[in-house]
Parts: sequence; structure tokens; C-alpha cells
Amino acid sequence: MMSIKNNISSLNALRHTSNNFNDVKGNIEKLSSGMKVNRASDGPATLIASERLRSQIVSMKQALENAENSVTLVQTAEGALNEVNAMLVNLRQLAVHAANEAINDKQMLEADQSEIDHLLGAIDRIADNTLYNSRNLLDGSNGANGVTVGPNLEFIAAKPETQASPEQGYEVDITQVSTRARASGNVPITVENIGEGSQLVITEGGRSAVLDTSRGELAEGINKIVENAKTDPQTFPPEEASSKIRTMIARQLQKKADESNVNVDVLLDPAGLMFVRHREFGDEPRFSVTSSTAGFLSPEANFAKFAEPGKDVEGTINGEIALGNGQFLTSVEGTNPQGLTIQYTRELGSTTRPIFDEAGNQVGTEVIEEKNEDVVGQPVEGFVHVAQESISFQVGPNEKQVTDLSIDTIRTTKLGRGVLNESDFQSLADIDVRSPKGARDAMKVIDAGIDEVTKLRAKLGSFQKNALESNMNSLRIAEENLTQAESTIRDADMAAEMSELTSGQILLSSSTAMLAQANQVPQSVLGLITGGQGT
Repeated sequence: MMSIKNNISSLNALRHTSNNFNDVKGNIEKLSSGMKVNRASDGPATLIASERLRSQIVSMKQALENAENSVTLVQTAEGALNEVNAMLVNLRQLAVHAANEAINDKQMLEADQSEIDHLLGAIDRIADNTLYNSRNLLDGSNGANGVTVGPNLEFIAAKPETQASPEQGYEVDITQVSTRARASGNVPITVENIGEGSQLVITEGGRSAVLDTSRGELAEGINKIVENAKTDPQTFPPEEASSKIRTMIARQLQKKADESNVNVDVLLDPAGLMFVRHREFGDEPRFSVTSSTAGFLSPEANFAKFAEPGKDVEGTINGEIALGNGQFLTSVEGTNPQGLTIQYTRELGSTTRPIFDEAGNQVGTEVIEEKNEDVVGQPVEGFVHVAQESISFQVGPNEKQVTDLSIDTIRTTKLGRGVLNESDFQSLADIDVRSPKGARDAMKVIDAGIDEVTKLRAKLGSFQKNALESNMNSLRIAEENLTQAESTIRDADMAAEMSELTSGQILLSSSTAMLAQANQVPQSVLGLITGGQGT
């Protein structure tokens, strides 16, 4: 059929030419932009996946930068702690020097104490002046801090996951006071039963302290006291003589224990019975005692008696279960105050009570041991208030990919707390080496301070290595993989696009030529018309 009203061939050629032109235009756009998806119409689903990957890649790059900056913060804090460690080592050296009682005089001890005071002041200045971008790092403002209300309660530590306490604080209820392993004799040493002497042995942790009262200067001293008491009881009353003997033996046995690093105290109770007590609280410390005389330490002669185990503190924090270790009570994981550690310093003691006969005459005394229920009978022992100020680091590209770090203060009033000592030093800030006892106790407190600062440095190092630097490696790998995935989805294959462009250009040229030919068809029909009129 031949017509001039509708040129179907031209329309068909025009359609193909338009399609070829759009294909060529699309190929040129992809080749010039390098992307096969330039607008939503190029691939709606592909565009969604690509944009999501782009946001993840950009966020990952920022998280990587965050981690790099965070490393510099941690290194700043660790560098300051390194200086504090060096100062604590100097403090330890000064305390050891001051403990040399035979050499030091008053002026030398004053010089040692003056140097210690200056070092303590320098530590506090480091705590106050260690800054990173105006943030103070070591003054305690970047950790979980707490304060206790109630006698015998001390705040020790809290972790980043510890939740801040309510306004009234977390309630602390102690049900069991911590005690120490103890072994006691049941026969007091006297001038009558000391006889030819006795051998006393304390064994703890594979170490033994052995005292033989029948040898050496101690034996000579005891024999002299016994002789005086027997020959002249008016001048040397047997009870006083017995007390002197017990004191001498207890001191010498304590000396042997210290020389052998046996971690116990040798004491005498009000009734004159010798007892041995471990220096650490809780049910883990163990030791045994033996005496060649029945009752002095062990019930049977030459048979070891194991000390009665101590007990860990027991109780609740915020009404929830907490685990005891010695005097320290820590909330368990899964509770609101999880990671919170407090110390309950109360100990069970003993007193003496007179014994009277039926006529009302005092015939002796008896020792009354304080009971646990007498101490923890109150409803609660107190409260602990916790403020959570731990630093939060954004270490990943998503909302919940954060990690927290608590940096404890290194102020001297907060270091070395909870160390049992005869000088009643409450912290590093209290140490005074101007007496031999103070110098020895200062060593204990300084050792605790060194341990605390070293542990903080180890925590920072572990955080830097495992939470930051290891995470940086993971972020770099993830960024590489996501970039590759985004490239696969959205980037143009230049070779394929060039091939398609060449093919499209050939088709466009061909279709354009055919469009010209199709437009000549009506002219042929017109020729038929004009030719017929001429005939």
C-alpha cells in the first residue's frame, strides 16, 4: 500500500534514529562521568545501594580519622603517666633510704621528706595540667567517680559501663564482714610451762618461719626471767614475767616471719594467748602453725594446724548481687552498678570481760569476740554516689559503634588507698618517712601507687592497641572492600561503554541515512500522481 498521509517507514526510521541517538548520548555521558548510574532513571535500585555504600565509605573514613586523633589523646595521657611512674620510683628510693635507721639523722630525714613533698606536689601538678585540646586527662574528670556515705565505706573504682547512681545513691547492705585467716593457741606461755623451750613454726605459701626458744640470746633472756621469777617472786611476779616472755617470743617469731617473707602478724590477745593472723583479708590466704609444746600454737605437739580460713565480705549494692574479694565488694555484670567496687573496712575485734565468783570477787577475765551480726545488724551500711564521666570514642561508621574509656585520677590523695599500715596512711599524700615505721609503711603505700599507675598505663596501652589501632586496620580493610563494592555497582566499564558507543554511532549514522530514504517515499507516490495527469 502506498500513501502520503502517513509515512510509516519514516516514522519507524525516526523511532530507531531517536533510540540510537539516546543510546549514543547515554554512552557519552557514562564515558565522560566514569559512572554508569548518573541519575535515578539509570537504575533506581542500583542508585539506592550505591548511595548507601557512599555514606558508609565517607563515615568510615571519618571514623578512621577519629581513631587516629584518639591515639594521640591516649599517647598524651600515657606520656604523662610515664613521668609519674618515674617520680614514684624516686619516692620508693627515698623511702628505702629513710628506712636505714642506723645511718640517718634528723636532718637527713627532713631532707628526704622535703624531697618527697616536692615529688608529691609535682604528681598533683601533672594531674591538674595534663591537657588535650583543653580537656584535662588525669584529674578524674574523664572517669567514673564516686563518693560513699556511711562509716567504713570507701569508693574504690567504677568501670565505663557502670551507670550513674540515682540522686539518693546506690544502697550498700553488708551481710558479712571480711575476716582474715587466723590460728590461735589455747595455752598461754608462762614461766611454769616454758620449760626447756619450744619450737614454733609458721608455714605460708611454701615459706616457713621457725623459732626455737631454747637457743641463742632469746633462750638466755627467757631463762634469766624464769630464774628471777622463781627465786624472787615478790620482786619479779610470775604473771609479769610470763607477759615479758610472751612478748619476747611473739616479737622474735614476727621477726622470723618477716625475714622469711611469711605474710602474717604474730600477736597476743588480752588473755595472753598467742595468735597468728594473715595480713590479707578473704578466704584465699592460707597458712599453718606448729608448736612442739601442745597449746602454744597447735593443739597437739608437733602436729600442724591449718588456720581457720578468713571470709570475703558479702552484701548487696543497689539491692543487687555483688561479689566479695577480701574487703572489696564488686557489682556483677548485668546490674545497674556493674563494675562498681567499694571497700568495707570494718573488722571484727575482741574485748576482755571480768569474771566474778559467787561472792562478787573478780577471779579472772575472759575474751569476748565480736560477732558478725553485732556489726551488720543495721538495715544498711550506707550509700555510694557514682558520677559517670567516661570518655566515649566513635570508632565506627554507625550509631552504636562506640567504645568508652575511663581514665582514673592520679592525684596523690587517690593513689595508694586501702593499704593496711601501722602509720594510718590513707593515701600517697599522707606518707611521712621521718620515722622508721613511717618509712616502712610508706614503701607499702608507694608500691600500691606504682601498681595503680602501671595498671592505668597498661589499660591505656591495651585500649590504644586493641580498641583503636586494631580497629583502624579493620576500618582500612572495610573501606577498601566497600569502595570496591561501590565501584562495581556504580562505576562505568569504560571498554564496554566505548564498544557500545562505537556500535551506537554506526547505528545512528545508518538510521539517519534510512530516515532520509524513508522521507523520499512520498515523492515516489507524487510521481505516480503527476505522471497520471500527463497521460
